[in-house]
Amino acid sequence: MQEKLKKRIAAATKRDRAEIVIKNAIIVDVFTLTTYQADVAITDGMIVGIGEYEGESVIDAKGAYIAPTFIDGHVHIESAMVPPEEFSKIVVPRGVTTVMADPHEIANVGGIEAVKYMIKASEQLPLTVKIMVPSSVPATAFENSGARLEASEVEQLFGETDAYGLAEVMDYPAVFAGDDEMIEKLYAAQKRGRKIDGHAAGLDRTGLNAYRVAGIQNDHEAITAEEGLERIRSGMYLLMREGTAAKDVEALLPVLTPHNARRCVFATDDKHLDDLIEEGSIDASVRKAIRLGVDPLQAIQMASLNAAECFGLEHKGAIAPGYEASFVLIEDLNELTIREVYVDGRCVAKDGKLTIPVRERIQPPEYLMDSVHLSIEKATLELNLDHASKAHVIGVKPGSIVTEHLIEEVDTNQGIFMSSVTRDQLKLVVTERHKGLGNVGIGIVKGFSITNGAIVATVAHDSHNIVACGTDDESIFKAIAHVTSLKGGIAVVSEGKVLADLSLPLAGLMSLEPFEQINDSLKELENALTEIGFDGDWNPFLTLSFLALPVIPSLKLTDMGLFDVQSFSHIDVAVKE
Repeated sequence: MQEKLKKRIAAATKRDRAEIVIKNAIIVDVFTLTTYQADVAITDGMIVGIGEYEGESVIDAKGAYIAPTFIDGHVHIESAMVPPEEFSKIVVPRGVTTVMADPHEIANVGGIEAVKYMIKASEQLPLTVKIMVPSSVPATAFENSGARLEASEVEQLFGETDAYGLAEVMDYPAVFAGDDEMIEKLYAAQKRGRKIDGHAAGLDRTGLNAYRVAGIQNDHEAITAEEGLERIRSGMYLLMREGTAAKDVEALLPVLTPHNARRCVFATDDKHLDDLIEEGSIDASVRKAIRLGVDPLQAIQMASLNAAECFGLEHKGAIAPGYEASFVLIEDLNELTIREVYVDGRCVAKDGKLTIPVRERIQPPEYLMDSVHLSIEKATLELNLDHASKAHVIGVKPGSIVTEHLIEEVDTNQGIFMSSVTRDQLKLVVTERHKGLGNVGIGIVKGFSITNGAIVATVAHDSHNIVACGTDDESIFKAIAHVTSLKGGIAVVSEGKVLADLSLPLAGLMSLEPFEQINDSLKELENALTEIGFDGDWNPFLTLSFLALPVIPSLKLTDMGLFDVQSFSHIDVAVKE
């Protein structure tokens, strides 16, 4: 290291030539939110000088802007339905070269060994993947996941791997109660000086106080400007989420001022592969912010320097000496037209395509390729309302993972709930799929506007049981049986026929096919949705997957039944008169 330091100083002082010099570029200065023209000198993958430099190699930027690459403040790679190797091929050409990744999706299926697999699969990529150890596996005690991640295993991961911090703390009742297991997890991170991520959905000021005292430093669950301001005032970084199901940037941007902007960061959280391909990752958040009136330099700062400082990434996030030579060349700031992407001074992508090979994929553990185990009868899908005429109904809100708690008149036949296309009330089913427990949770959902058939997925946050929604039991049963035969996946079914599917054999969450092939299957699924009457401009599969997450308000469904997040308890579907 001493020789490398001497080499860099020699280049910085111009005693030696820099290895690479970028000329004719306009520097985006994220410290002052200004631009200026100067040479950028690079040696050993680090920016060693700004000014006038000569280099062994010269790159002519031809008047392009040079800005730091982007950092995703919170992402579940599994939501893109590909492992880390394939994920890097999608986001790096978009200018995203660092992600703070929480593998709690696969951890809920496979436990500690699944986390170790994700850490291994994230190494030696053009993408820096900072793995955060899942804190809440399962998210609550009110559902059955495939595995648990105990405090001793959190400690083990910190001690044996390069895990970077503690991932989103979802089990807020455990935090509030000072639960010993949760305290041990928090302390495992704190004693090592590691970052701790928040998940403060619906928490009031008192709840935020408790989170901050617990050492939780950021949150991505604010959905209004008022909530965003509360988090900033509490000393948190506000992670503005823009994923597939949850799109919160527009609602949160009104909180942004010149005085608090440094506390604001972008995150995708959960974004499907097709949206990553068509819209982008953090680059899409930057573009959206610019379209909504944020200064382009401010938006770039939020995506780079702010995120780096939030997570203690000291050498990332700026075009300045002592920082990593990871940068993008941008043709148009307002459109964020990225021409080239560099990592450690090496061009890794140009015009939206990788220019370097990505190493061979790490082979997943065999048990993760065989994670769907259930056997149910069609009769178990009946929902007996005991002759009640009203029911608690889950109200879907497109573009949000928050649901409404509705009470509505429903159709029944001899006390058994009957789905109604007219009322837009469909049956929702969650079946345990990890250990063959036989649990089946049944509820009613409004807002999918499906007129026939069913949709199904083994992606059901966060325990990842099977979740299905449909107009009739025959279609729902067929859909569940089909994804079981695939050992995981997504499907659209109508009149006893599978219209389209996507196999996800890796933990029931990810495919091992090239991302282009997966995208083709997603397009077939999208076409099949129109055949069963869906005409929305939002992704029903991702929305469906969050209907099983009992830590997001207001009403959800687990394999153990209908769950009221406000009271944090299961409730009957039927409303007793």
